[in-house]
Amino acid sequence: MGVREGGNERHFESIIRCLAVAARPEDEYFVFSYRGAARQRVPNGRLTHVPLRRRSVVWQRAVELPRYSRRLGLDVLHVPFNFLPAFRCRKIVTIHDLSFLHVPEAHAPLERARLLLLTRFAAQRADHVLTVSEFAMADIIDRYGVDAGRITVTPNAVDRDVFRPLGDAAREIVRRLGLDAEYFLFVGELQPRKNARVLVEAYARLRARGRRDHHLVLAGRLGWSSGKLFRLVRDRELDGFVHHVGEMGPDGLAGLYSAATALVVPSLYESFGLPVLEAMSCGCPVVSSNAAALPEVCGGAALLCDPRDPDALADQLERVVDDAALRHDLIRRGLANCDRYSWERTAAIAAGVYHAA
Repeated sequence: MGVREGGNERHFESIIRCLAVAARPEDEYFVFSYRGAARQRVPNGRLTHVPLRRRSVVWQRAVELPRYSRRLGLDVLHVPFNFLPAFRCRKIVTIHDLSFLHVPEAHAPLERARLLLLTRFAAQRADHVLTVSEFAMADIIDRYGVDAGRITVTPNAVDRDVFRPLGDAAREIVRRLGLDAEYFLFVGELQPRKNARVLVEAYARLRARGRRDHHLVLAGRLGWSSGKLFRLVRDRELDGFVHHVGEMGPDGLAGLYSAATALVVPSLYESFGLPVLEAMSCGCPVVSSNAAALPEVCGGAALLCDPRDPDALADQLERVVDDAALRHDLIRRGLANCDRYSWERTAAIAAGVYHAA
């Protein structure tokens, strides 16, 4: 933890923060991270931070974590990201998704081969499996034959002190990024599973209809095959209207959400879709794909469409621009939908699994 910034990393950082606050007097938590990076992210005196010497995940899981598990006498080891150490203490693994099975083109060949091997091993050999949605739970049970009693949903949530409607302050954040037009927002890694290509096609269709009052903002790190996306932007002559602002921290994202006309989530597969809740918590309407776990997370508070149909997506974008009453209703329903999720509840579920393992 602490090296990258993304949805999976925020999931664990948020759970650890809550566990540190709510730990029982008899509980002792150790947090392992490369060179102690998590110490800067979660500086809590009730946690013991243990620095891992090498950045290699293979070395960490094969050598360092088993060594520390034995030395510290751990009762339970909770491992994120599908890679389970082969060691005798009770082990819990979080499997966020099985996208490498559903959208194989979104992964480099070697990465997909690694995930195919390690995820099956982790699902079948862990004492307990955590995942982030009912959809993902059903998927893991179906693909790997995991008994339903050995898997628990620990959903994502948002820090609503950070992700909140920012009003005029949002415009200042947007201005510093050089954005001076109304815009639709995409948040996520630019790789095939996130399906930004269809969003660019839908945006091009919207402009072809004469709707030229909005730009498109892409916030996220460059991923596998992202070069093809920017070639598409050039081919559609959208260079001056599509803006890549890179990866943003939570405060910057809150500003982008608060000032956007809508967040657009065109993904082909999501086991959760954290930007949905982040946007809703900031009072930003959401237009989403109807694939995988996204309808579950949207909770009836978003406009949904087929992620492979750019015309349908363009229609939904046009609706959210033209219909002020619809926008306000989406904002109201989105804020209410966020009430279903909290990191405190998720951490309490995880702690219950630790004590039962």
